[in-house]
This record gives sequence, structure tokens and C-alpha cells, in this order.
Amino acid sequence: MAHQEVRRAHMLTKGYMRAWADERNRLDVIDLSRNYGYPSSVNNATILSYAYEPSVLPRNLEQEYSIIESNGVAAIAKLRREDLTLDGETLAAMIAFLDMHLDRGRYADQTAVRTPASLLMTDGTVKDVKFNVADRLLLSQSIKDVVRLKTLGVGSWEWRIFRGEFVTGDGAVLLFRETEGAEVCTVAFPLSPTQLLVIGKPFAHPVPLNSLIAGNSRRWLVGRRGSLRRGPLVPPGDAETGPTDGPPPARAR
Repeated sequence: MAHQEVRRAHMLTKGYMRAWADERNRLDVIDLSRNYGYPSSVNNATILSYAYEPSVLPRNLEQEYSIIESNGVAAIAKLRREDLTLDGETLAAMIAFLDMHLDRGRYADQTAVRTPASLLMTDGTVKDVKFNVADRLLLSQSIKDVVRLKTLGVGSWEWRIFRGEFVTGDGAVLLFRETEGAEVCTVAFPLSPTQLLVIGKPFAHPVPLNSLIAGNSRRWLVGRRGSLRRGPLVPPGDAETGPTDGPPPARAR
């Protein structure tokens, strides 16, 4: 199959963001790189030209992400119906989507960065290249220290859905640890403007999730119309949620 370039790539999955849009398909966006908020259509939100087109590595990252997005949005649709009877295929699709969102978020503010490197070719020559963000995303998949939800076994953890008012962003997958250096014990992710997925240990105390999402995001914040202020950036209002019957996951990163 011929390689097809995607000129306008969404940094946040369009099918996921659509839940925050109004009847006119518009939502609020804050571009942290410009420190500026504005209304946008879903089709134009978090767009970057050729965002996932590697300049060096021979992989079609956009196509790989497209498959993950399609399967993940279907899993999210089921969770939004608050149906937690997830089969193995649906669990795997949702976990892959969360891992993809984490990967994109780690590099969301580095899309213009070009990293010099030298390649040792099979004929023994050395070629100087510059990796773009897609190349670096692909290379990061082999870094052992990067948290991967798939390897944590979160499919066997308890999954819950809580109600509230939530924004989202490139840092919307929140990882909590009980203490510094401990293993991740809770994962939180807004499924929609009113639903939060919590995987693992429940929160012992109300958590300012919108502030954490804003602080964890590197480039993009997205919310319902009227939830994010236009012009210079101000933090979105906190939404607190979570039961009070467990230990407090104290750190999000």
C-alpha cells in the first residue's frame, strides 16, 4: 500500500475531543506555546502540519496512530455509556490509546525541535541527519524507563467512572504514585466533559484534576465553550472528584 502523508494532523484525537464540542462543533482551546486561548472548531483544533511524518525513520507513524485512535475511540464510546464489562480486545484498545496519548503529550511542545544525529549506514559510511518529533517518538518506544501502561498490567486493575466537570489536554493522562519513587498506583483520564476514568486505587481526598491536567499539559488544553478564557492564559477552574475510601495518590506525572 502506498504511503499517504497526512498534512493536517491532530495532536489530540479528533474523535475524542468531539465530546467537548457544542452543537456548532466548536470548543475552547488554549495553545500554551502562545499563552493564548481561543474558540475553535474540532476540525481545526490542535492541528500541526505533518506532525507524525518521520524525516529519517522508515515508519508510517500516522497510520499506526490512526489504527490506535480508531480502536481507542470505540472503547471510549463504550466507557462513556458507563459499561465497564470490557473484553480483552476493548481493554487492550483503551490501554494502547492511553499510552499513545502519553507519548504524544511528552513531546507536544517539541514539534519544531530538530535533533542532530549521526547514522552508521550498512555500507560503513556515516550520515548526518536531524530527527523530527515523529522520529523521536518512534525512538522513545524502546526507552525502558518510560512508563507504559501496558507493562503495568492496568487491565487487571479496578476501573471506575466518576462524575464532574473536566477539561482535557495533551497531559490529560494523569499518573499517580503514593510516594516519590513508588510505582504508579492510579491512572486518571477524562473520558468526556463530565466523566473521569480512574484505574487503580481510588482517591482518598478530592483532587484538583483540572489544575493537574493544565499543569501536566505541554502545548494544548481543550474545554467546553466558555470553560477556558480567551486571550492570555489563566488556569481553568478546578474540578474535584473521587471517593474517599482509599490511600491518596499524591503525585501526578
